[in-house]
Amino acid sequence: MRILIIIATVLLFQSCSQEQETKIVITKDYISNKHWDDERNNAILVERMKVKNGGVLDANSPDFDKEIRSDWDLNDKLEVDSTFRYSYAGLDSKGDRVKLKGKVFFNKDNGFYWNFGSTYYDHKKTDKTIIGGLENNTWYKFSNLKTIAYYVYIYVDDTGKVHRFNVNMSNY
Repeated sequence: MRILIIIATVLLFQSCSQEQETKIVITKDYISNKHWDDERNNAILVERMKVKNGGVLDANSPDFDKEIRSDWDLNDKLEVDSTFRYSYAGLDSKGDRVKLKGKVFFNKDNGFYWNFGSTYYDHKKTDKTIIGGLENNTWYKFSNLKTIAYYVYIYVDDTGKVHRFNVNMSNY
């Protein structure tokens, strides 16, 4: 009986993790997020990350699993590259902003201007409608994708393959 409970628990956690990944899809060129809606959740923050202390953190490295024992460790190993922090929020009090839905492209015009800086506070408006595709050998952090503290770290390796690491910082 104990084994059945353990197996059921493992399967439940795996299905929840896979569900999150299918609702938010990130490639080098776009993001698609089924959590975006017109009422409470319609924002994105894309931050290029760098390894703290000038180190290297390659998701393809054989030592990667030793350095990053859980996805939470990424928060301690990476820091924001302040030269690349772009955000957008589709909700406002007037209701006249372009809403995020479907695919939001990094290398195409989506019909809105990206902000430089955080999503809601301390940002500057830009004239950028395109922020460019995600670069090889680079880490990115995506946030404001859900109404909880949920981050998706992306590493684009030297071949252009996207490696994804979900970090749920909520207490539930």
